[in-house]
This record gives sequence, C-alpha cells and structure tokens, in this order.
Amino acid sequence: MPLCLPTYVVIDASSSMKEHEAVLNATLARLHYNLATNPRVSEFARVCVVAFSTDVHVVIPMSDMEQVPAMPEVICGGRTEYGKTFDRVRECIQQDVSNLKAQHLEVLRPAIFFLTDGGPTDAHWQDPFRKLVDRDWSRHPHVIAYGFGAAKRDVLEKVATKALFIADGTDTESALSGAITGLLNTLIASSAAGTMNIPTNVNGFTYVPVTQEFVD
Repeated sequence: MPLCLPTYVVIDASSSMKEHEAVLNATLARLHYNLATNPRVSEFARVCVVAFSTDVHVVIPMSDMEQVPAMPEVICGGRTEYGKTFDRVRECIQQDVSNLKAQHLEVLRPAIFFLTDGGPTDAHWQDPFRKLVDRDWSRHPHVIAYGFGAAKRDVLEKVATKALFIADGTDTESALSGAITGLLNTLIASSAAGTMNIPTNVNGFTYVPVTQEFVD
C-alpha cells in the first residue's frame, strides 16, 4: 500500500500576528504552491491547515494539496488558545486517519507542525495536550514546534515531542518564512525516506533537542 503521512500545519493567528497577516498569507500560499507542484510529496504528505486564536479554524481539511486550487486567506485576531486547539486537532486526527485508511493507504504516525509567536492565554491547556500525545492512544502524533516573536521556549519545550526550533532573532516575518521552509524540507526529506526525517538546520532558528517523555 502507498505510504501516507497525515500532516497538520497548526499556525498562530492571534492578534499579535495581525501586523504580519499579509506575510502569513503569502507564506501559506508558498507552502501550498510548493506542495501542489511536487506530486511525490503531496501524495505522501496529506495536509490539514489549522489556524488558531480565540477560536480554531480548519483552513484546509486533510487533503492532497495537488487537488486544492488555492490557500484560503487567514484573518488574524484574538487570544492564543492552546487547549481548544489541541482538542480540535485530536478530533481531526481521529477522523482523518480513519478516512486515509479507508483509501487503502498505509498511514504513518501523524505529524503536527506547531508555529506560534506567543505563549498560551489559557491556563489549562496542558490537559488537552496530554490527551493529544497520550501514548495509550494509538494515533498520538509527533509534534514539531517552531517558536518566534514572543513565544516562550519553556512552554514549547513541553509541547514539542519530536523537535523544537526557536528563532534566533525578533524578526517575525523572516522567522515565519524560515519555519515554513523548514517544514517543507522535512516533508521532502520524509517523502524520500518513507519515514519521518527532520533536517535540523533551519535558517534563522536554533535547533533544540527534545528530551521529554513523549519522544518516540
């Protein structure tokens, strides 16, 4: 059976990203273009794009990006709610993995690319997160986190289960572009390897080895 990596691009669209909204949308459009024009990668990495703030929006449901005509526009504003985001992504994974298996695909462990420029505004986000990455749930995902702007390294060290990248500077727009490039390079390398393969050299970011208990 063909291999498939369910991939979730989970991106901060809170009010702190408002001034970077145009760059965010241009960067997501670049992500779409690069995946849609690389059939080998788009067939291997089925992608769901989620934007989160006070509410959580599935911008693109799990798709072969070659079949998606354009990236919808993301509007920024609101708080940085981690908890409901992790709840929603878990619901998506539960449904998406079943749908992919029904298409006779061999489904690898899902991968979440979590991009944020700030810390959580909800106090009780860790319970939904623990439920998401609970090893007793057979579909628990890998989490690769990219922090920039005012993102808190100590928080993201609790979120990342596979790899963590922290921006070297304060230029949010350059960091956003670098994070998407790192994400693309990971999907390209993973499609070639047939398994999760994360290049650790991401321009503008420091790679932080992940040592927490959820590492596979």
